[in-house]
Amino acid sequence: MKTRRRNYDDDGKDRISVLRDCILRRPNCKDRLSYLPDCLLLEILSNLNVKQAVQMSILSPRWKNLWKHMSVVSLNYRFSFETLESITNFVSQFLSLRDDKTDTQTLIFYCPVYIESHLLERILNYTFSHHVQQLDMSVACNIRQFPLCNFSYHTLTSLKLTSCNKLDGSPRPLFPNSLILPALTHLSIGLFAFHRSCTTSEDHNDVEPFSVFKSLNTLIIQLCNVRNPLEDTLFISSVSLANLTIAMPSNAYKFKLCTPNLCSFEFLGKPLQNLRGRNCNNSCSFSSFKHAKIRLPFGTVLANCPFPPILFNWLVELALMESLTISSKTLQILNLIPDSWKIDFPYLHNLKLLKIETDGLSVPNGIVDFLLQNSPSAKKVIKY
Repeated sequence: MKTRRRNYDDDGKDRISVLRDCILRRPNCKDRLSYLPDCLLLEILSNLNVKQAVQMSILSPRWKNLWKHMSVVSLNYRFSFETLESITNFVSQFLSLRDDKTDTQTLIFYCPVYIESHLLERILNYTFSHHVQQLDMSVACNIRQFPLCNFSYHTLTSLKLTSCNKLDGSPRPLFPNSLILPALTHLSIGLFAFHRSCTTSEDHNDVEPFSVFKSLNTLIIQLCNVRNPLEDTLFISSVSLANLTIAMPSNAYKFKLCTPNLCSFEFLGKPLQNLRGRNCNNSCSFSSFKHAKIRLPFGTVLANCPFPPILFNWLVELALMESLTISSKTLQILNLIPDSWKIDFPYLHNLKLLKIETDGLSVPNGIVDFLLQNSPSAKKVIKY
């Protein structure tokens, strides 16, 4: 990896050197780029890593200070820095020299090596004080809780957080429970842990980190866990949520939904309970639901499998769906329901598309007819 990073940087320097020669040393080569307006030049720089954008300042005097006005800031340790010290020094200089009047529209920060918490807090403090709208961070850090609750984020619309901590059994950083994100519409979380707030009532064991996001439209949870999976349940409560994706780790946990306007649901993992949570009345009956994708882990053992009745109830709860993507492994587990062909199944009347992903496995006889008995005109697509 070290050699690859060096080659990547060398190639970038070579390309910049060629451009510089073309602009400064060749009398017959017109510097057409420098005649473009600032907005177009900044758009070009926004597609580069920040270190490359700064290096572009050598092309001509016209480019010298453009990087100070970039609204899209991308810092990638893998391709641009040899050591942790080098990225720490660069970030400090970049933030101190950047034009302080330019808002940070987008911040992308990728650092898979452990960084000091003070550097992370400085980056967050700077970007949020400059009205960041989109934040994408993949970092490794030795901290108990990700330091987001120290700031106010009234402009943030998209947040993507991924922990790069080693999967060696060490605790994952905790996702904060008390964020104020009134404008947030898109949230993606990877390899974090959810936990009960200290103010949570002792009457129930629900972990409820999302109900404060009043504008949330899309939620993606990738390989996260619950700090006490044997005791606590992740409760996803949101009136505005339309799209939900959950990819479970191997140690699955329970979750419940109170999302009356949910439109699409994608799930990869082991189902442990019904979908609807506490205090969900008829108004939370998934009346807007359209699309579902359900995949159980490929290696799920069929013998003594507890999942068939739970999956059956999921189909009942999501009965208004118009399209269903399902894996052969999931169909094999559904097929374990005794005498399924005798069961009265007055659901899935709206189904227009059934897509089966076989992954090389066979599709059990009769289970497809069972699903389509009330929607015989639905299109069936098998993806091998």
